This record gives sequence, C-alpha cells and structure tokens, in this order.
Amino acid sequence: MIHIRIQHEFWTQSMLDCCNQLNHWTIISKHIFLPNTTFHTLWLNAYQINSLMSYAVTSKLKLLISGTEQEQLDAEDLCQFFNHLSTITTTTTSSSETAFVKLSYIEKQYPFELATCFFYRKDFDRSKYYIQYAKDQFFLHWSQLSRLNEYGRRTTIQLIQPYYELDQFLVFIEQNLSLLKILENRYLTNNQDDLITRDLFLGRIQKDLLSQWKLPDVIRSSISTWNDIVTNRGLFLDIVDKLINEP
Repeated sequence: MIHIRIQHEFWTQSMLDCCNQLNHWTIISKHIFLPNTTFHTLWLNAYQINSLMSYAVTSKLKLLISGTEQEQLDAEDLCQFFNHLSTITTTTTSSSETAFVKLSYIEKQYPFELATCFFYRKDFDRSKYYIQYAKDQFFLHWSQLSRLNEYGRRTTIQLIQPYYELDQFLVFIEQNLSLLKILENRYLTNNQDDLITRDLFLGRIQKDLLSQWKLPDVIRSSISTWNDIVTNRGLFLDIVDKLINEP
C-alpha cells in the first residue's frame, strides 16, 4: 500500500508540474479542489501543504485574474483565505495561534501572490506591503546563493521583472491619487463630459508605464515568467480601465 501511495503521489506531482508549465490552470484547480476541498482542508497533512498548496495558490490566482466569469467567482475563495489570515486578531486562543502559523507560512512562501491578490481587490496598501516583503525575501535568497549555482541564480533573477512592474504600478497609483480623486468626483457630480483629466491620466500611463514595459528575455526567461508578466499587465490595464471609466 505504501508503494502504491508513493507512486500515486509521484504521478500526481508530475501531472501538476506539467500543467503548471503549460499554464493549464483550470485542470490544476479541478484536480486539487475536489468536492469539500478548500484552502483550509489543504492544511490537514504535510503532503498537501508541501506538494499541493503552491499549485492551488497559483492556479486560483491565475483564474481570478484571467479566467472566465464563473472561474473568477470560484477563485474568490483565495482572496477570502488570504483576507482571513491577514486580519487575525491579537487574541491568544488556540485557533488564532493556528491561524498565525498559517499566516507566517503563507507570507514567507507566497508574498508576491499576496501582493497580486490584494492588488486585484484594489487594496493597494496591503499590496504595497507584500510586494516590499517579496522584494526583501528576494534579496535575502539572492544573498544566500552561491556564485557557482548558475541555475539557481538564473531562475531567481527572473523574479525581478514581475516584482518591479507590480511595485512600479503601485507607485504610479500613489503618485496620481489626486487625478484619480478628480476622476471619481467627475461621476459623483455627473460631469462626465470633462475629458481633460482623463486624457491627462492616460498620458501619464503612457509615459510612466507603457513606454517602459519591456518583454522578458526570449531565451532565458521561463514560460511561467512570461505568463506572470503578461497576466499582471492585463490586470493593470483592467484596473486602470475601471478607475477611469467606472463610478
């Protein structure tokens, strides 16, 4: 029985890794989230935490950003899970202590995913906190890599562009809050014919964001790096569209 279980785990891991490389997020999500399976139940044993959690977080986040309408609704449980952990009370009950352990683990393993999820929810303050945490983790990991570890250094450095672009967009939002307030008031006052502010805002987007975007390295960058960058850029533009075109 042990041999069969080990073999099953091996093939499951291989299948999930293959789907991850091919960006088949729906298949990954359906395989992991069987009926009655949630992010909370994934904590029931070490195998699920170590082998399934990363695929669960990644697939749900990708579906949340770029999935169909139904897939986005189903993936909202990731935001609820993150939000629940990040709003832990300071009580000393056993349940809150367990939640704190979960939060510490998630923050250490998935800071960029946390930053992206809260960015999706337009919680820019928490997104800014976690992208800074992700950068700190990157610098710590980079400092511990041996100069002889060429593969480790090559794969780690690919994180720079997705991290930088999310941080860049958050800085852009912070620097243009006054324009965003004017755009918001434009709807509150029903003055939608005033396009001057919107055109100014779009001009700054072109100058400070779009003109600086570069494609990842064609040879050295992995498929996952390309997918992260393309998916997040789509998210950035969706949020911009909502900020300037919706009340």
